[in-house]
Amino acid sequence: MPSEKVNDLKRADILRTEKVFRWTRPLPKWTTIVNGRELPARPLVLQAADVPPNDPTNSHQAVAKLKSFGFEVRYEGRAV
Repeated sequence: MPSEKVNDLKRADILRTEKVFRWTRPLPKWTTIVNGRELPARPLVLQAADVPPNDPTNSHQAVAKLKSFGFEVRYEGRAV
């Protein structure tokens, strides 16, 4: 179950976070496209919600949230 802060996220929170989000590791299996950038789905959602990396929100919940906002979601580089 995603945390309350993740449940309360708005599309604007994702857009605001994308502007300052930095990722230096290889991309995980689940990614999203925001303003032309391919970003890791779960880490982006967690940072946007201002929760720690060990938050109980899993990748599928993060992806569902991003899809609900209309963002393109990819699995291993392919649109889903």
